[in-house]
Amino acid sequence: MTLTLRARLMLWYTLAFFAVLTLVLCILALELHQQLSDEAHDKLLTEETWVSTLFETEFQPLLQATAEKDDSLLAELPEDLEERYGLKRQFALLRLEHGAEKRYYSGGLKNIDRLLPFGFLEQGTGNYDVQIAGNRYRVRVFHRDWGRVAVGVENDTIFKVAQKTGQVLLWVVPLSVLLASGGGWILAKMAMRPVALAARAAESISVANLQERLQDYAGKDEFGALVATLNRMISRLEEGVKRLQQFTQDAAHELRTPLAILRGDLELAYQDEKLSDDTRIFLQKMLDRVIALGGIVDNLMLLARSDAGNYPFKKKLFRFDALVHEIFEDLQILAEGRALSLQLRTCEALEFWGDELLMRRLLLNLCDNALKYTCEGKIVLALRKSRDNVVFTISDTGAGISAEDLPHIFDRFYRADKSRTNSTGGSGLGLAICKWIVTAHHGTIDLTSSPGAGTTVRVSLPGKFEAVMA
Repeated sequence: MTLTLRARLMLWYTLAFFAVLTLVLCILALELHQQLSDEAHDKLLTEETWVSTLFETEFQPLLQATAEKDDSLLAELPEDLEERYGLKRQFALLRLEHGAEKRYYSGGLKNIDRLLPFGFLEQGTGNYDVQIAGNRYRVRVFHRDWGRVAVGVENDTIFKVAQKTGQVLLWVVPLSVLLASGGGWILAKMAMRPVALAARAAESISVANLQERLQDYAGKDEFGALVATLNRMISRLEEGVKRLQQFTQDAAHELRTPLAILRGDLELAYQDEKLSDDTRIFLQKMLDRVIALGGIVDNLMLLARSDAGNYPFKKKLFRFDALVHEIFEDLQILAEGRALSLQLRTCEALEFWGDELLMRRLLLNLCDNALKYTCEGKIVLALRKSRDNVVFTISDTGAGISAEDLPHIFDRFYRADKSRTNSTGGSGLGLAICKWIVTAHHGTIDLTSSPGAGTTVRVSLPGKFEAVMA
């Protein structure tokens, strides 16, 4: 699947936003984790200092005292520890060592000496994460010359914050990405708007209106340079087309007079009764070729004037059915002596507003094509009204046109079968002229065909027309 440039810009913007958002959130999470860990570590260091100071200033002399005095003073140590740690989800465990004798004192969590893993106090100085009674604690173990101590603070905050952060991110990240996608689409649309406008304007420019230009883009960026370049290219195209049109008109005009003179001379020579049969046949061939060449020149002149937009239309109200009858009668004369069946199936009485000469040329071209390429069989003409349109159709049972040639059949100088066209004298301009005449009357022309099955041409002309009582 090919994505539009707007979609690709939006996708790249969303991916970049997602990558940056993920990086920022990871950094924030690590920073938060580090900050909470540092706070826990600082808290443990504070407790280490407090316990050491408490014991060394108030209770260490007990180690040198008598047993009776020692017992009475050590009884206050658990009370001091409980007073500090009892209600704060903290604890302190002291193991006083005096020779082989070891005494345990604690405050905070009850039975902490049994809740801690066996041999926990034997570890080196440092911080350790321990799970006690279903809660996570960070415990600091340190050694003194009078014993070993473990102080702990509840560490569930880090895990709760991480869990809560994960829950929040489950909807914050998708929502942020969705909003970023919408914002990226809007930004891409705004960024591509000049290109879309230029594309639509360029699409509307054809050979008939090369004088138009793309709307100037106020920006001085790449889009502005693109629009300016396209306008310069259109100017060069306009100049080239004008030169080509002028050349075609001049060439056709210059050829008209000598061809007319040559035709007159050939016709005059043909009337000489002293000519031999071979000479007469030769003159007839030459005259036919001159007449065909004159038709090509007339067609070129017509197309050149149509491209220049200065063809003098002479529209009026005329009987379309009468024109069809005239063309049909001419077709019957041309088909005499051939194995052809001509039919005028439907011919409704209609008055049509248009250029009668061009309509005559349209029908003549279509009938001439049908006659050229139908050696035997039938040709059927029909004229009817369909809603607001006048519809003329002509069908034949001729050789037909291949599917690969159909898309180009209305192109100028295009000939589907070169050998066949040469033998029939076609120039490849007839259907192009038909297309122009129909388009000039705001109509449509459709051609359907298949090899060996014949061809059907349908012309639909909208506009002012009236049904006439026959």
